[in-house]
Order: sequence, then C-alpha cells, then structure tokens
Amino acid sequence: MDLKNKNIVFIILIVVFLINFRAGAQDIIINEIMSSNQETIKDEDSDFNDWLELKNVGEEELNLSGYYLSDKTDKLTSWQFDPNKDFIIPPGGYLLIWADEEPGEGKLHTNFKLSSSGEMIILTEPDGVSIVNQVKFPQIMTDVSFGRKLNKPSKWVYFISPTPERKNNLGISSYYWTEKIKFLAENKIIISLFLISFFIILVLLFSYYKTNKKLEFSKIKYKNLFEESPIGLMRCDIKGNILEVNKEMIELLGAPNKKEVKKFNLNNVEKIKHIWNNDFLSSKNKDIFEGNLEYTTNWGKKVFLKYKIEIILSKKNGSEIIIAANDISREKEIEKNLKYFSFHDELTNLYNRRYFENEIKRLDTKRKLPISIIIADLNGLKIINDSYGHKKGDEILIQASQILKESLREEDILARYGGDEFAVLLPNTTKETAEKINKRIKEKCKKINNNPIPISIALGEATKEKPEQDIKEILKKADDKMYKDKLSEEFARTPRGEIKAR
Repeated sequence: MDLKNKNIVFIILIVVFLINFRAGAQDIIINEIMSSNQETIKDEDSDFNDWLELKNVGEEELNLSGYYLSDKTDKLTSWQFDPNKDFIIPPGGYLLIWADEEPGEGKLHTNFKLSSSGEMIILTEPDGVSIVNQVKFPQIMTDVSFGRKLNKPSKWVYFISPTPERKNNLGISSYYWTEKIKFLAENKIIISLFLISFFIILVLLFSYYKTNKKLEFSKIKYKNLFEESPIGLMRCDIKGNILEVNKEMIELLGAPNKKEVKKFNLNNVEKIKHIWNNDFLSSKNKDIFEGNLEYTTNWGKKVFLKYKIEIILSKKNGSEIIIAANDISREKEIEKNLKYFSFHDELTNLYNRRYFENEIKRLDTKRKLPISIIIADLNGLKIINDSYGHKKGDEILIQASQILKESLREEDILARYGGDEFAVLLPNTTKETAEKINKRIKEKCKKINNNPIPISIALGEATKEKPEQDIKEILKKADDKMYKDKLSEEFARTPRGEIKAR
C-alpha cells in the first residue's frame, strides 16, 4: 500500500473515531436540577448546596474528564472536570455535581451557583465549543427539584421528593404537584385581576354615594352596575333591613330569589352579630370594615366570604350600608389541601418523611423518654410490582399501611418513610412495649387472607432511654434490626407464578 493510500485510511479511521466519540458524548444529559437546597441532601462536608445531576443514557460507560459545565452562554468553559482524572459514568448511571462556588471543596464542586429564579446550564465537550446538552430551567421552589419525566425525557416536571442519583419516579407523584403549582401560578393572575376589579367597583360605588352631586351617573347606569357586578353586593338601612341585593349576592347566598333575601333583617342573623352590633351601627366614621367569614346561609349553603362594609352617612335620606362580598371557599380549600399534602403521603394518606423528621426533632426531649422507633419494610414489593403490576403493588402498600395503623396506639406517629418503608415514632414507650407492638403487627400479617400475595413486613425497633443518646443513632439501630429481620424472610415463586412466604 503506497503512502497516499495509507494517509487516506488513517483519515478515515480518525473520522470514524470522532463520529463514535461524538455519538458517545451525546449520551450524557442533564437529568435533574435543584437550585435551592436547604434540607434535601448534604455534600461530603454536610453542607446543603445546590446541585445538578448528569445521566448516561447510552449503552457504554463514558468518561467526563475534561468536559465543561457553565451557567453562562457566553462562557462555556466556566468550570472543567479535571482533565487529569477520570469521571466514569456507567450505562444508565448518574453523577451528582455540587454548584456551590466552592471548587476547593472537592473535584465535583463547581465555581458557580444555580439561580433559584432560573437560568441556562450547559455541558460542553473538552474542546470547549461543542455543546453536548443544555437546559434552561425556570424558577424552582426551595427543596423542590426540576427534572426529566421518566417515560418522556423531553418533558421536564417538578419533584416534591427529589431523586438525586436515582430514577425520577420515587416519592409523591410530580404530576399532582405540577398541576397544583400550575393552577396556583395561573390563578395568581386571575385572583389579582379579580381583586383589582373588586376594589375598582367598590371605589366607584362608594364614590357615587359620597359625591353624588359631583358625579353624573344616572340611576339606570348605577342600577345596571350594581345588578351586573361580579361581586356580591347588598344595600341595607341602619336598622338592618335589606333594601337591595344583586344577582351575584343571591347566588352567593344560595337563595331562590331576591324577594326571599329581603325578608331577613341583619339584626337577627346570629353568625354576624360580632360584626353587626351597636358599636358598628353607631359608628360615625367613614372607615371601611373588612374581614373573612365562614358561614352557612339560611338556605344551607356553606361559604367562606371575604367581605367589605361601608356606612354611607346621610342626614337627608338616612344612612345606608353597602356590603360587598365574594366567595373564597375554593382558595381556602386549595390552601388546606396544599398544607395537608406537604406533610402527608398521597397514596396511603399517612404522614410523610418530612413530617416524621420534624416530629423527631420536636419530641426528642427528656420528658418524652423513653422514645422508641420502629422501622417497617414491606417485603417483596419489587416482585409484586414486576409480577402483578404497580397498581397491585400500590394496593398491597395501602393494606400494609392499614395493618400498621390498626396495630398502633392513637398517640403513635406512623409515616411512610420511603417507597416500601414505614417509620413509627412512639414517645414515652419502653423497648418491651415496642417489641409487643412488633409482635402484634406480625400476627396481623399472618391473619390476612391475601392469597396468592401474602403480606410480609420486616420490622426493627430501638429505644432511646437516656438524654445523652443520639436519636439518629436510635433510628439507624432500628433500621439495622429491620434489615436483619428482612434477611430472615425468604420469598419464592410457585410454578404458577404466585408468591408465597416461607
């Protein structure tokens, strides 16, 4: 082979190598981001820092030695993986990088932080020019991560339970929270517009009464404005007689018609006597009274009202009172649900890990000694999910949570601690009592006729008896005992594919 042909072959080999190299580089993606980490995961120095996660979606291991990460589009080489060290990610594996502006803390600590209000993150090849992957993430709440949806990597969702170096499918479903957050975000604008409209209408109405001679509104225009207002409006005299109500107020009260509403006198409504009293009626000032009121109307409708009341003083025609109100029941229900699910598991309705850890801190006091902890783990959940599907696995999880709940006392705190793991906090409970509770749980499991899928729960308990003992060590001890118990539980498949406990 002459020199010219050898050169051609060499060039072809170089091109093939570069193509394969580029193909491998494209298998690295930015998979998950947390831009405000306060209590989710600690780095090797036990600090809570921002982080991002890379994932190898290819079929071969990849080395990120010499690659760059940056949060600036005009400076792709902000931070580099040490080119003299290997950063191997196996197929399907993950790599966690701490974005803390402290590169001296370790080889995986960048020289930039993530912005909680959102920004661009860019992964670049060692040439400092070829972009492997880039993601522009939005504003992210504290201790909430933003990552790729497991079955649809092109779609990004919020995770209330972040999954660093794990698949993005554990904890509370991100779908539910995404909808809730989206709903709140969308309705902030609507609520703001609604309140602006509310105040504009009130200003117009109150100004009309106060400066009647200066304004040129006709009675017809005023009547239409009153009647068609999106805010519930009521006009009364100083004796409590209802003179007029608009359509929105009738609907808000659940009344059949205007005539029925006007039959009532506000002096006789027990629920509002703390508002409608002599002090209020004798008031000579022009202040606007406002507040919230949870109220069941005379027509059986339960409402949560936000109201404003103004006395229109007039010597000529007698003073009148204008009441403006709107129903904020839906907003209150959303607020209640958000508060509930921030401390509860969506599947089992038990407390979640966040609540459990808060309670450990709160109850770790001398007067609560002895404090016992039970760790419970549902055996064989993965086998059940693989053999019967995740729906059946969820059903078994719910049954297991019910067994635990029925076995505990009212004052005990039961939480879903992880995917198939539960934790119980038992204040003022001795080791012997905790062991009896474990025995009761085991007996209940045996009594459940759940063929072909028996319920088996591995259990471990530990007790803090002295103030100087570390509650975290007690938790670890209970966890270790649970794993020992788990090893003693053996599961096998029958020829028909059923699962049984030996």
